[in-house]
Amino acid sequence: MKSLLFVSFVMAAAASSLLGQAGQPDPHSNVFLGGDKPKKEKAPTSRSVRGTVTDDSGRPLENAVVTLTNQGTHERLSYFTKKDGLYYFDGLSFTTDYNLVAQYKDGKSIVKTLSQYDRSPRIVRILEIDKAARPDSRPAAANK
Repeated sequence: MKSLLFVSFVMAAAASSLLGQAGQPDPHSNVFLGGDKPKKEKAPTSRSVRGTVTDDSGRPLENAVVTLTNQGTHERLSYFTKKDGLYYFDGLSFTTDYNLVAQYKDGKSIVKTLSQYDRSPRIVRILEIDKAARPDSRPAAANK
């Protein structure tokens, strides 16, 4: 009888030990749940440029033409801005230089270069139309 009681006690102790361990993670386990293991982000394969075309006071210009020129192939892409003055080009190569310029009526922004050495995947450029180039800003003597 004592041996049966002893066996029952040992089995109960083993069962409670197993149940107690089931809820606790094994510190030597290689299982990662949730966000425990950092994920590697994929390197971008292309870049984009976006921005706003403004006048000299900083107001966005609607219907300005933004031209992006590939310096190697001289291929040009153009974009007409909406009321917010925003433009956007995507799918640009990291290994190509680009020129970016905006035109509005008779005014023009300075040419900005997107260099192949700039490894930023998302580039922002504000293009300001030169006040001196707009017809309404010329001195009265120049309008004669």
